[in-house]
Amino acid sequence: MNINWIEFSEGPIVQDAETIRVTMTRTGTFYLNGAALKALGHPDAVVLFYDTRLQLIGIKRSSITVANAFILKKKDGERVNARIFYAANFCRHFQIRPMETILFRSPVMDGDILVLSLHTTGPARGWNKQKTEA
Repeated sequence: MNINWIEFSEGPIVQDAETIRVTMTRTGTFYLNGAALKALGHPDAVVLFYDTRLQLIGIKRSSITVANAFILKKKDGERVNARIFYAANFCRHFQIRPMETILFRSPVMDGDILVLSLHTTGPARGWNKQKTEA
């Protein structure tokens, strides 16, 4: 038998509960894990910012009474410490159109704003498969 094996060198995906994880779907739904919520101070709502030149999305904790606040919600069947919010209008306004669900690979806190760069994203395929196949 002439088999040409290629070893997968990346290994398994390691999910650290302390690592901030943010994804965004094609339709503008953002997913914030528990670490992201902790970094933002466990808000009930957030406001969004965008830097068009640097292609950075900013997320900042907000009161639910602020007119432009996005309310954080539990995803059906999701862990208690993760939240989602729907921001299709934000994505449309700034012409943010991912082809698939993306993972922001290097989210960082800058003061009280969680900064997400559209330059450091990748597909969130493994995460999507785990959620849809479960």
